[in-house]
Amino acid sequence: MARIELRDCTIRFKDGLSGTAAISATAPTSGATSMSVDTIVLNTHDTDLIPVGARFTVAGETASQTHVVLTRTPTTSSPTTSITFSPALGAGTYAEDGVVTFASQELEIKIGDGNVTYTEHKEYQYLLDRGNLDTVREGNEVPMDVKLDCVYEHITTGTSENISPMDAIKGIGSASEWVSSSDDLCEPYAVDLEVEHQPDCGTAQNETTLFPDFRPDSKEINFKDATISVSGKCKATEPVVSRV
Repeated sequence: MARIELRDCTIRFKDGLSGTAAISATAPTSGATSMSVDTIVLNTHDTDLIPVGARFTVAGETASQTHVVLTRTPTTSSPTTSITFSPALGAGTYAEDGVVTFASQELEIKIGDGNVTYTEHKEYQYLLDRGNLDTVREGNEVPMDVKLDCVYEHITTGTSENISPMDAIKGIGSASEWVSSSDDLCEPYAVDLEVEHQPDCGTAQNETTLFPDFRPDSKEINFKDATISVSGKCKATEPVVSRV
């Protein structure tokens, strides 16, 4: 068993993008970094506009890997007809109308001297019988508290810059095409916060802790220390932990 150290952790903000598209025209070949697409159905506001930064897999790739959209054509209007991406397609057999499956957009965030902390809450009702303790019942569910202290990079970004942590948690600027992680898109915008621990020692298991549907209550910017402190709640009573 390995002690969790931040230096061994990768921390990400993830949105809720999902959907599919189909390969159109001539099917790509191994090594390709561009592809024509059609029949796009996404859970975005504009359902056939593929976001730059979208992650996807392609049916037919022998060793399945995740690709990231770098550019799209047309640039600003829909429907998207072609995309460029990285990394290049690996070995495989690709066919016209092959399925392209989209997954969440992600931002890795830097933790300098900061931290990620969370607090679980439980509400109990202690019932009395003629003034004496008798039994206990569970009360209402209480959302989990999460606090994140990360490196300050930009509050907002321009079109040629990477997404900042503040953009990601607000869904603005370079993250304006991010999709809420909530299953109910009528709810206020939320993101998933994921902490992946990969210890470089022995046979210790990797551990991923997912804090779903995180919404910040407060955001504190510290220019002197170059940090952003964000605290909020998740639409969950506890994180989802998985080990490999």
